[in-house]
Amino acid sequence: MQGLMQVAGFLLTIGVTYGLVFLLLGLLNLRDRRQSRLLGTVMRQLPWRDFLGRFAVQVRCALLSPRGVVTVTLRACSRDELWDVIERLFRNLPPHVRLVVDGTGTPRFPARFTVETAPRPPASDPCAAPWRPARHSGIGRR
Repeated sequence: MQGLMQVAGFLLTIGVTYGLVFLLLGLLNLRDRRQSRLLGTVMRQLPWRDFLGRFAVQVRCALLSPRGVVTVTLRACSRDELWDVIERLFRNLPPHVRLVVDGTGTPRFPARFTVETAPRPPASDPCAAPWRPARHSGIGRR
């Protein structure tokens, strides 16, 4: 009987140890898939041929929640290009993703914009006009 208890304890220890490892690997896999989907969404929306060599994209997702952060860095871009990128990405990102856009038109006036996406109103709502972010930032030139 004592031998059976030792074998059961050994199997339980192995099961818990490997179970936790497989659970962690599964969570990491899901996070990586979310990051990949977000990166694909961002790359489809950016006119990358126009920004060739002038932009960088970083996508980070949380391990245990669906929240994520997409950071787009644009260099040597005009103000209109910067706002075009913000508007395109804002319309197409899921509601649980924060968008951060760093842009530099001139080295003297760098700008950083952070846009939080929110749940979209129902399409049948007559007040649901397309949202357009205010064109100013606390940092840089207005």
